[in-house]
Amino acid sequence: MHFFCIADSASSLGFKLAGVETREVSARSEALEALKVAASSEGVGVILVTQKAASFIEEELDEMLYSKSLPLVLEIPSRGVETKTKSVSEVLKKAIGISV
Repeated sequence: MHFFCIADSASSLGFKLAGVETREVSARSEALEALKVAASSEGVGVILVTQKAASFIEEELDEMLYSKSLPLVLEIPSRGVETKTKSVSEVLKKAIGISV
């Protein structure tokens, strides 16, 4: 299994230099196409999505996160952007419908 990254242009260079297959996106249509490619690629175990890129396709990422075991989807901070995080209780409530 390998990594696939969907990133904004400011964040993509580091992943490319590390040898991670990376798609740069700057619009919803590009992000959707990159997600389709990542999800259908043989051997992709983890899809890394930067916050800026994730903002274009939040609903689709949530659907993948809560309905499929593989590939694992991880949202990571974009370069130069303050991070926003969901608490564990928020994720559990959305995933299983129970507030902890």
